[in-house]
Amino acid sequence: MAKRIFKVAALITLSLIFVVGLCACRITVDGMDVTDYTGVQYTTYDYFNTYCSLSCYLPGERSEELKTLWNGEIRSVLEKVNGLLSVDGENSDIRAFNEADAGAVLTIDEVTFDALSLAKQAYEDTEGAFNPALALSVDLWGFSPRFNEQGYAPEKPYDREDYKNSLPEQKYIDAFLSLSDFSETEVYEENGVYCIKKSASFAEVDGTVYTQQLDLSGIGKGYCADMIAEILKDHGFYFGYVNIGGSSISLLKNARKDVGAELGEWAVTVLSPEGNGEYYFEAYLKDVSLATSGSYQQYYEKDGIRYSHILDPYTGAPYQSDVLTASVYGENAALCDAYTTAMCVLGSEKALAMAAKLEGYTYTLAVGTTENYKVITNVDGKEIR
Repeated sequence: MAKRIFKVAALITLSLIFVVGLCACRITVDGMDVTDYTGVQYTTYDYFNTYCSLSCYLPGERSEELKTLWNGEIRSVLEKVNGLLSVDGENSDIRAFNEADAGAVLTIDEVTFDALSLAKQAYEDTEGAFNPALALSVDLWGFSPRFNEQGYAPEKPYDREDYKNSLPEQKYIDAFLSLSDFSETEVYEENGVYCIKKSASFAEVDGTVYTQQLDLSGIGKGYCADMIAEILKDHGFYFGYVNIGGSSISLLKNARKDVGAELGEWAVTVLSPEGNGEYYFEAYLKDVSLATSGSYQQYYEKDGIRYSHILDPYTGAPYQSDVLTASVYGENAALCDAYTTAMCVLGSEKALAMAAKLEGYTYTLAVGTTENYKVITNVDGKEIR
């Protein structure tokens, strides 16, 4: 018999089945006998302001080995990536960059260099629709981590007391948008040292000078999920997945057969943009990374308009396209993260044109309104609404 023990109410869900008895027949996936494998899960809420979950199928005798790996190397990776890439971490490379003067050159960790290099690639692939140089704009609209803290109080010149019911002043929108050219930021290696050179641009509003700031939250979770998946494979764990926040996932193989999927695949369900807790699409995947973005994740509404945490780099304001949510599946979770953001910003027509240029990546889009939307996809799956 089997017992279902894992179901996460999040943007993307999967199920892990814990085997408590032997199967009547042998189960082989990609030449590996997984009949007696059991399900193990570890979860922490200590990083990325969300949950980070590792779920694996493995032989029972390797359970302690996985536990040691989780408590050691894997948690060290979570702590390091989160610490280096956060906008407010004490030892964050990104925080140091954001606080530096215009034109400054800073040394950075190799992890930060790798993440920034991927951000540069995504920026070019999406023709700027994914842009990590919008940190000031994100903060202006009330979507930085500090707004989630208890007892929020205005501290910046542009802060509003009730930021969800009063919109930013246009002078700040324009000023911060003028600092968002990510191509002006240089990332390079010199004699074995990793460096970043900050844009020389600055803007002054009411006597306060602002310089370019970065926010890598759009790729950080995916980047970390892929790092952990590689650690698992390096140690001989090939069945399971890494899930960070329900929006960034790196899949290995499935040791059981999900309904509708082939043996070895996961049936991955994606949350409906209707905001009713239901799911609208199911994809069948293995050995791939995936990410989901949408206007229903973090937002507030004013005068009937939804203001989402996804910023449009062309306007400096929350995006307002016809793409309610986008999911992208491919070899790199960090790039999947970035591409989903870009697709939301671009709108369906330009998003599909962009996707056509991306080799090895597939997608699912919900296009329209929350009351009336259609599904556009090129991945193996089915609508389940």
